[in-house]
Amino acid sequence: MRGFRALTLHELRLTLRRGESVLLSFIVPLVLLLITGFTTDDTDRVVPGFFALALLSSAFTGLAIATGFERKYMVLKRLGASPLPRITLILAKAAATMVIELLQIALLWVVAVWAFSFNPSVNWLGFGAVVLLGTVAFSGMGLLMAGRLRAEVTLAGANLIFFGFLAVGDFLIPVDRLGSTVSAIAALLPAAPMGRLFRWAMGAAEFDLSSFVVLSIWAVLMPLLAARVFTWEEA
Repeated sequence: MRGFRALTLHELRLTLRRGESVLLSFIVPLVLLLITGFTTDDTDRVVPGFFALALLSSAFTGLAIATGFERKYMVLKRLGASPLPRITLILAKAAATMVIELLQIALLWVVAVWAFSFNPSVNWLGFGAVVLLGTVAFSGMGLLMAGRLRAEVTLAGANLIFFGFLAVGDFLIPVDRLGSTVSAIAALLPAAPMGRLFRWAMGAAEFDLSSFVVLSIWAVLMPLLAARVFTWEEA
């Protein structure tokens, strides 16, 4: 645990040093929230979708790209020579990412309250569970990519998958409008279940057990698979 805490603080400091990236991860969801919020009356559904989008952006895309280039430039090589297991690195990166996510969500929440009188009925236990499961699932997925692929491939792949999840993640566009086949596929991926669970936690939808099960499975499998195949530097 001492090693985990130290590595989490180290990862958080490294993340905050990437000022442009952190600023972008805050500004883009905020601008999109304002644009979308002023053009729709369904803010109870839209705002939780942006919470899910912010989590996806940080836990998956940002983490995958940053870790990919850390491997490329051998930033992680010294850790590979230490007795720290790979799962400790993965969990520490996820924990540091969660701090950034909570700051993103707090900013979006404050702006939504100010701009749209957003006043949800929050299930705080459910909200915390969704943030935890989503962070672990998408961090594991991002580190799975970053730990096996070259940095440039991770950069392209992470952005491509991000836009794919943006389309079928039930964040902004209801996924059931995309047809039964797309909806069925999206229900088995982690993004749409996370979006639905965020809305449930904020009183905008009923609890969906299948979404909880799917997101939980991704949250268990992705970190374990990433820990198994992660390499400290590019071959």
